[in-house]
Amino acid sequence: MTTMTDREWRAFLSEGTRLAHLAVTRADGRPHVTPICFVLDGDELVFALSPGSVKGKSLARDGRVAVCISDERQPYSFVTVEGPARLSAEPDQIRRVAAGIAERYYPDQPAADLAESFVHGGFTAVRIGIAHVIAQSGLG
Repeated sequence: MTTMTDREWRAFLSEGTRLAHLAVTRADGRPHVTPICFVLDGDELVFALSPGSVKGKSLARDGRVAVCISDERQPYSFVTVEGPARLSAEPDQIRRVAAGIAERYYPDQPAADLAESFVHGGFTAVRIGIAHVIAQSGLG
């Protein structure tokens, strides 16, 4: 097992179409974990929330989150990111996040079209400030 360098974990997060698993806490204290499409944007991990989601309600109440991204192939690797989440309903923010997600996860669809559908669909942009990282490779 090896600890990844800053450059290595950033490359790991940007490679392919891995899903992240977002962990939040519900109002009654129960944990909630859900997969998300995401993009690394500088020192922030960004994604979009659909209207009325459990994760959106949880983040509006408590912005502390953890996200784990793993590799399903041996030798296994993972990156866990912790930090505060900031939510934005600003159309330009939603477009930027949605366009990045479209380019990464839906390359056959025009990014601008998907971005506009997120804006008109009432999505929220989320930016997690990367405060703490645990990144390991060569597991198993």
